[in-house]
Amino acid sequence: MSLKLQIGFIFIIMYLSLNHLFYPDLIFQLTNSGHWEVVLCQGLLQLFLIWIYIKGLSYFPQQDVIDIYLKMGKPVAFILLIPFVIFLTAIVALNNRLHTEVIISIFLSRTPSWPVLVLLIFVTTYIALSGLGTILRSSFFIFFLIIPMIVLVYFTSFINTDWYNASPVWHPSLDFLINKKFFYLMGFSAFLPLGFMAYKTKLTFGSIFLAWVCVMFFFLSSVYIPLLIFGQESAITLTFSMVRAIYTVDLNWFFLNKQSMFLGLSQIGFTIILNAVLLWIIGRIMHKMLRWKKAKASYWIIAFSVVAFICALLVPSLSWLEKSFLWSGGANVYFMIIIPFSTYIYSFVMKRGTACDEKG
Repeated sequence: MSLKLQIGFIFIIMYLSLNHLFYPDLIFQLTNSGHWEVVLCQGLLQLFLIWIYIKGLSYFPQQDVIDIYLKMGKPVAFILLIPFVIFLTAIVALNNRLHTEVIISIFLSRTPSWPVLVLLIFVTTYIALSGLGTILRSSFFIFFLIIPMIVLVYFTSFINTDWYNASPVWHPSLDFLINKKFFYLMGFSAFLPLGFMAYKTKLTFGSIFLAWVCVMFFFLSSVYIPLLIFGQESAITLTFSMVRAIYTVDLNWFFLNKQSMFLGLSQIGFTIILNAVLLWIIGRIMHKMLRWKKAKASYWIIAFSVVAFICALLVPSLSWLEKSFLWSGGANVYFMIIIPFSTYIYSFVMKRGTACDEKG
């Protein structure tokens, strides 16, 4: 199977892992009308950053972001990438703990969080140690096993909807663009790992654009399903409104009694893939940056997975976890801007330098 297609699958899976839980809740806090406008503006801003990112990467064939930053100089690479490693470790910890809470709430109400957390970390680390090829192949199977069922769940969820809850359809202004919560909303993005896979194949904007269209469908669905079922006034008071909305649908012919059970199972697969990618990136960055002879990339992956596990265990409550995810969203916005633009600017400088040398 084409590597570009596999990367497109993993792009969709990573977005779904990050956005199914808090994303609709943030939308409801941002606006009480014209929710699709907020989703579309956020999606278009991310699409612009993706275009900048791929444009910059295209100048450096068979190289990734780490190679590009090392060309700029090791001090620059350290300044930009070591904080990124710390951020990714925090995301792995928070993401595992968040989905542990969801799994316990759906399946294992009497089980403490640490056994589930151990299982998630173990499987995630094992897949990350297997390398990018295994992660990409796993994403292919998970995509075709789970995504069709999620689409089915989405469509069947509309049996409980009241279309009147979607009104008013238009938002009178774009004031949400300067709202702090929109800044956090932008942080629910998963396109940065693309730059660390670029050495495998030449990324094209067209292939990622098709994946982005699929992501936008899931974004809109995750917002409008709870909105149409509960209404704005009720949805804004709920935590994990998408999960609660699906939980209201009871289909006797479905192979699981509650569709929320299937959503919980799908989240396990998505989370494992996302965190495996992030741990693989951490191992690759640390290995290429420090180049210690005895420290293989696998050792870094194991070390940082242990750190992420300890951090996840130390999370005191779900409310603290929600706040931490918002803070991490703010940090992600910083990297979403810095990494694509620095890559693009450096490629532009290199082109100018090459053009000047040819004229000389």
